[in-house]
Amino acid sequence: MTDRLQDRSLGMAGLALILAAVALARLLALVLSPSELGFDEAQYVLWARHFDFGYFTKPPLIAWVIGAETQVCGTGAACVRSVVPLVNSATAFVLALLAARLYGRRSGFWTGIFFALMPGIAVSSFLITTDPFLLFFWALALYALFEQIERPGLSPALLFGVAAGLGLNAKYAMIYLPALVALSAALLPELRQKLVRRESLAALAVMLLLIAPNLVWNALNGFATFEHTANDNIGWSLDRINGRKGFEFLAAQFAIAGPVIFGAMLNALFLGARTEKPRTDLLLLVLSWPILLAITVQGFLAQANVNWGATAYPAGAIVATALVVRHRWRFFFLANLVVCGLASLVILFGTAFFDPGSAPAAGRQLRQLAGWQKTAESLEALAAQTGARRVVVEGRALTAGIAYALRDSDLKVLAYLPKGDRPGDQFQLDRPWNGEDQRQGTLLFGVGREGLERLGASPIAVIEAPIYAAKDGTMPVYGFAEGATPAAGPAAQSTAARPSDPAKGAAGGGDAKARAGDGAGTR
Repeated sequence: MTDRLQDRSLGMAGLALILAAVALARLLALVLSPSELGFDEAQYVLWARHFDFGYFTKPPLIAWVIGAETQVCGTGAACVRSVVPLVNSATAFVLALLAARLYGRRSGFWTGIFFALMPGIAVSSFLITTDPFLLFFWALALYALFEQIERPGLSPALLFGVAAGLGLNAKYAMIYLPALVALSAALLPELRQKLVRRESLAALAVMLLLIAPNLVWNALNGFATFEHTANDNIGWSLDRINGRKGFEFLAAQFAIAGPVIFGAMLNALFLGARTEKPRTDLLLLVLSWPILLAITVQGFLAQANVNWGATAYPAGAIVATALVVRHRWRFFFLANLVVCGLASLVILFGTAFFDPGSAPAAGRQLRQLAGWQKTAESLEALAAQTGARRVVVEGRALTAGIAYALRDSDLKVLAYLPKGDRPGDQFQLDRPWNGEDQRQGTLLFGVGREGLERLGASPIAVIEAPIYAAKDGTMPVYGFAEGATPAAGPAAQSTAARPSDPAKGAAGGGDAKARAGDGAGTR
C-alpha cells in the first residue's frame, strides 16, 4: 500500500507554523476587507467603552477583550476583529495537543488542521463574537479534564476551574461542560473515582469565584442577562412549537463542521464506529453529542441558531478525526481536506474582496455588514441642516449600528423606550429616551409606526441609508414641529399613518434576526 497523506504528520511544531500561517492569512483578509462591523459586533464595541462586570445580553469577557484591543489599534473593524483568527488557531492547537495525547501524533496533527478548516470556524474568524473565546476556554478545560483522568491532582482541577470560569464570562453555554462531566461520571463507572474527588470541589469553587462578579451584576440589574437568555433565546411556549426547526438545525451542522467530520460523528453515535480506544471514543461522544441533541430539541420547542451547537465540536472533532484518519478508505480524509479547504479559501477571499453592500436582497446576513457609515453621514448632514443634537433609534440592531457609526460624532444617539416599558436591551438600559423631554432638536430614525403615532412625529426627510433595514437604500427620518406634543391616545393619527408615508415598508424598531456566526443574540 502506498503511503497515505493521513499517515503523515509534521509534528506539533509544524502544526504550530501552519496554524500561525492560517491566522496571518485571515488577519490580512480582515485588513483588506471592505466589510463594516455588523450590529451585533458594534454593540460589543460600545459596551467596551464602559467597563462593567456584565451587560444586558452577554457576560463581560468580549467587551473586556475589545476594550484592550481598541487601546492598541483603535475601533476600526479590522482591529476589533483581529484577535479572533489568533484565538481560533490557538484553540485548534490545544485540541491537537489533546488529540495527540489520546490517539497519537497523526490524529493530533490532523485534528488541528481539520478544526481550523471547519467552515464554521472559518466564518467565525472574520467576526467578533463570543463563540471563539468560549471554544478556546472549552478546549483548555477539556485538556485539564483528561489530565485529571490520567493523573488526578489539584493542578488539573484548578486549570479546569479557571478555564470554565473564564469561559462562563465569555458565554453561559460554558456551563454545559461541567454538566457533561457529571454525566460522564454517572455513565462511565471507571471515571467516578477520578472525577468525584475533593479537587473537583476546588475546581467548582474557582469557577464560581470567577463568574461571581457577573452574578452580582445580574442581581443588581434585575438578572437582565438571565432573563434575556430565558425569554429571547430559550423562549419555550406552545405557540412556538414546530416540526421543522430542529431538523434544520441538525442539517446545518453538516455545513458548520464539514460533511465528513459531522458524518463521522453521526457514524460513531448511531452505527457504533470506534477506534482502538472505544472507552475514550465513548467519553468524547458523551462530551459532545448531548449538546447537539439538546439544541435540536430546543429547535423543535422554539428556535435554534446554527452556532448554538458549537461547543459539541472540540470533543466531537477529536473523535471524528481519529476515525477518519484510521479509516481504510482515504476518500473520506481527502474529501474533508478538499471540501473544507476550498470552503475556507472561498470565505477568506470573499472576506478580503467582496463588498457586503453589493449582496442581493436575499443576502440579508451579508448586507448587515455594510452601509452604516454612509447612513451615519446622511444623519449628520441632516442634523447640521436642521440643528438637531440627538437621534433616537428604536430596536437593538439599528441602535447598535448607528451608535457605533456615530461614535466620534457630536450627534448623540439614544434608544427609544416608551414610558412604562422595561428595558429590552443594553441601549434602553443605558441611554433611554421616552419622548417626554428633549423633543426639539431630535431626529427619529427607524422608529416604528406605533411609536411615531404615540409621539406625534412627522416626516422631515428621506435619507440615503444603504443598510439591511432599507429596501431601496433610503429610509425616512422624523422630527417634531414647534410645540408638538405626544398624541393623546391610540386613536390619534399622524402623517406616519398615511399609505403614502415613506416609512411604509421600512424597518422599524424590531430587531433583525440576522445571524453572522454567534454572533449576537446567541446563548
